[in-house]
Amino acid sequence: MEAKAVKTTFYVHLVVYVLVNILLIVVNLITTPENLWFYWPILGWGIGIIGHYILLTFFSEQKSKK
Repeated sequence: MEAKAVKTTFYVHLVVYVLVNILLIVVNLITTPENLWFYWPILGWGIGIIGHYILLTFFSEQKSKK
């Protein structure tokens, strides 16, 4: 996969993460404001985003060295 395509997929992943989690926060606060659960998907998916970012930077550095 080209470097530009890899970066594009990361940014798409990041935008979807932000939008979906905003929606989850709104749904949580409207339906069950006394039971806050929205931070669990933010945390879990956030770990995936961080991993995706690390792979992106690691592999782009490796390819630039070649």
